[in-house]
Amino acid sequence: MDKWQGIKKKKLILILILSFAVFFWGCSYYTIPTQSFISQIKGNQKIEENMYYQSFALIDYPSNNLERIKCVDKKGNTVWLYPDKNTEFCFKKSNGEKIKAYFDTVILQNDTVFGLRSRLMGGLRIIPVNDIDEVTVRAEFPRTETAKEK
Repeated sequence: MDKWQGIKKKKLILILILSFAVFFWGCSYYTIPTQSFISQIKGNQKIEENMYYQSFALIDYPSNNLERIKCVDKKGNTVWLYPDKNTEFCFKKSNGEKIKAYFDTVILQNDTVFGLRSRLMGGLRIIPVNDIDEVTVRAEFPRTETAKEK
């Protein structure tokens, strides 16, 4: 019995270490100047309903259908980031509050940014453009290419 408990403990520790590594080292962060974010979203979003499959339901939500967005990586290089379903925006407001929303759910209408914190539970985020100080993108397994400057 002790032998099996030791194996279970080792498996649990290994799972925790791997989860920790993926969470902290598997993510990359990119920044987007606020005006660049606004112009990219405004000029490229194609709003339509998307279907997202959860293990127990099919969920629809409005999507911006952006294929890529121009960002700055941690080395200061301008890159095109190609998002996946787990990529998210983090908006830092002028009062210091941080608001997160999934990349594909962020939509700009008039002077307001809308986005969902969860596709399953909703959690609509509403942010006036004038309140946004900083835009960061978090990607778990980023796919990028160098952006050619004009």
